[in-house]
Amino acid sequence: MKAIRNIILIMLVVLMLTVSLVASAAPKNDKDNHIDCDNSDYVIPKNRRPVKLDETKGWNRVEGNMLTNFYSMYQPEVVYIPEFDVEGGYPYMMYFFAWAYNQENDPKLGVGYEGLKTKGEDGKDYGGDLVFCARAKNVEGPWEVYSNKGNKVGQPDEFYWDTEMDPFYWYPVIFTDDTWFNSWHIGDPSVVYHEGTLYMALSSMGCDEDMIPSHKGGTDGNMGCIVGATSKDGITWDVSDEPLIIWENEKGFDENSHGGTYYGGHQRPSIMFDDGIWKMWYDFRSNQIGYAECKGDFITGEWVERVKNVPNGLFTGVDLDVIKIGDIYYAYGDPYVSWVNVQDRDIPYYADDASKWSQRQIVEYQSYDGINWIPTGYFLPDEGYDANQIPQTFIDHKQNRVYIFYATQRGKRNTSYYDWRWDNIRCMYKNVEDFSTKIATEHYTPTSKPTPSPTPEVTPTPEVTPTPEVTPTPEVTPTVIDPTPTPSEGASAPAESTEPGSTQEPGVSDVPGTDVTPTAEPDKTQEPEAPAEPDNAYVLLIASVIAAIIIVSSALVAKKRRNS
Repeated sequence: MKAIRNIILIMLVVLMLTVSLVASAAPKNDKDNHIDCDNSDYVIPKNRRPVKLDETKGWNRVEGNMLTNFYSMYQPEVVYIPEFDVEGGYPYMMYFFAWAYNQENDPKLGVGYEGLKTKGEDGKDYGGDLVFCARAKNVEGPWEVYSNKGNKVGQPDEFYWDTEMDPFYWYPVIFTDDTWFNSWHIGDPSVVYHEGTLYMALSSMGCDEDMIPSHKGGTDGNMGCIVGATSKDGITWDVSDEPLIIWENEKGFDENSHGGTYYGGHQRPSIMFDDGIWKMWYDFRSNQIGYAECKGDFITGEWVERVKNVPNGLFTGVDLDVIKIGDIYYAYGDPYVSWVNVQDRDIPYYADDASKWSQRQIVEYQSYDGINWIPTGYFLPDEGYDANQIPQTFIDHKQNRVYIFYATQRGKRNTSYYDWRWDNIRCMYKNVEDFSTKIATEHYTPTSKPTPSPTPEVTPTPEVTPTPEVTPTPEVTPTVIDPTPTPSEGASAPAESTEPGSTQEPGVSDVPGTDVTPTAEPDKTQEPEAPAEPDNAYVLLIASVIAAIIIVSSALVAKKRRNS
């Protein structure tokens, strides 16, 4: 009997060690959106207008374009895949979307362009906004775009990576289909690489129940929701059969006639795996920011909206992308600057642009909990451009930097009218150490007004510590994990079409709203959120160990009785 007790005791010790190891090994955060930083004592500025963010605040704009020559594309979401970080590999992937060669990727038979729309069962074309992919050895490029020789009429499919910025041959990795919720538009990708799998959340728009677009006579408007997708190689994606998040009354609801009670239009997601659960921020209704959580599987689990049927959501905003630096959540979006009380004469304004596109610029928000947000800063557009928009963040753990990738808007650079389309994808960065409590506080300290003096004093030029240069990763001969062969030569694309587009960016209000009072700063001593439920795999493991102990113990007891 003593021997049995000893065996059971040993098993209990093993069980305790197993539970301890499982708990310590359980993944709590993705790496894409999280990085350590000494900012636990940092206090988010409040009760003041957002400050201008530039090199004096640690932000450095990278010269040149990451992608260019396209008709209109944006939402450049970058992700790092460690398994691809081998000799000759391309560990950085970028997902972006919209129109590569011409508006809505339509066929253009005069130049032999096949077009990229998806055919439905009725033979009609569905959708125009599609998701494309690029890769790079280094985060700042050069970037190569997934392409297909078969985009040329009469040419067979031949997939390759374009290095010439030739959008005629760029080929999507995610298409629309013929469902009522995904027949018109799919895009705004937000991507997380977690435990060997790429997870993507996307905006999905359809023609609603009557399958007729609103601008072509549809009686129930269009609809919007958020779908999910997963991939192992970054090229082949499995898109969810049903939306992850959708308003329960979305199907058949005519928002054009009953907009006041419309709480759908979910789009532009930003996802992260945080504290052991999936979190998502998104736009819905009329430029309101929503938030949802999923404690189960990304695709099949239940997404619960924390803000639902609330007129203003978390706050009024658009295109939010969220990361967590140390203890602080940071988000970057492109609202109308009047929404966050920004007034800057260096931001272009055109009285003849009814949509006031140039009044949308990149804005920074900060939060302690991801729910209550304070707008803290804004960026001026690149020199020679009227607006930078659609910011997507990327944390580069190799260089300890936070990058913002964004699209430049054409504006009035080459036309008398305001051209709202986007023509380049660029990036800027800030070192993570500049987000620490000490440096960030110094950056955000308002400059005090000098005391008048009879004798003018010369204000000394502040000394700025230069950012250390980073030695670029040397390029090597590619021996890369590559899903497609490389062609012998890339054909040149026809000249870009110059006619103005008539389709506005879906889901964004054409006119700026009234000024919005910033959300009040939450108390830092607020109650923490409830802990996440344990992952099913770990529960199963623990249950299996317990079951094994019971079975072995029962067998030993039975054997002891037989022997006695």
